[in-house]
Amino acid sequence: MPTRRDEARALFRNAILDAAEAVIADRGFHAARIHDISERARIAVGTVYNHFRTKEDVLRALLEERSEGLRRELMPVPGEPESFEKKLAVRLSRVLAYVDRHRSFFLVALEHGLFGAASATAEATLHGKPVRQMASVKGAIAALIQEGIAAGALVDEDPARLTRFLTGTMKGFILGSLQAGLPSIQGETPVIVDLFLHGAARSPARRKR
Repeated sequence: MPTRRDEARALFRNAILDAAEAVIADRGFHAARIHDISERARIAVGTVYNHFRTKEDVLRALLEERSEGLRRELMPVPGEPESFEKKLAVRLSRVLAYVDRHRSFFLVALEHGLFGAASATAEATLHGKPVRQMASVKGAIAALIQEGIAAGALVDEDPARLTRFLTGTMKGFILGSLQAGLPSIQGETPVIVDLFLHGAARSPARRKR
C-alpha cells in the first residue's frame, strides 16, 4: 500500500505537471522556467527539482502521462454498445472530453507528434527520443479501426490508411474547435463520427433530417 510519503510525492508531482502544462502552453517551452512552474504550482523551486532534474524532464513526463490518459480513453470498457458506430461515438466522446480538460496539453502534444510527426524544434528539445505513450495512442486508434473492419462496419481497406484518415479528422476538428473558441470540443463527436463513417455526400437519409 502507498505510504503517506508516497501519496505526498504523487500529489506534488501532479501539481508540478498541471502547472507545467499551463505555463508551457502559455509561454512556450523555451520561454518557460522552472521558477514559473513552481510559482504556478505554489510550491518551492527545490520541490520541483526533487522530482525532475531538468525542464526537459518535466516536459517529457507531462507528455507521457497525458498521452497515457488519452490512450485509456480509447480503450474498451464494460457496458459499451455492440454496434461499431455507437462504440466509436462513445470512445471519441471520451477522448474529446479529455482534450476539453487538457486543451493546453493538446497544443503542446501536437507539436511533439501526438497525431503526426513532431516538429524539428520539438525533436531537438527532447534530443530525438520519441515519447513512448504517444505511439500507444496511435496504436489504440489503429486497434479501434481493426475492430470496425472485423465487425464489417468499415471497408476492408488498408488499416493504416483508415487510421490516418480518422486521426486526421480528429486532429482537424480539435484544432478547428480550439481556434474557433468552441466551449465544448466533445460536442463535435456526432459530426466526426458521421463524416468518418458516411462521408460528406448529401444522401436521402440526411435530407430528411
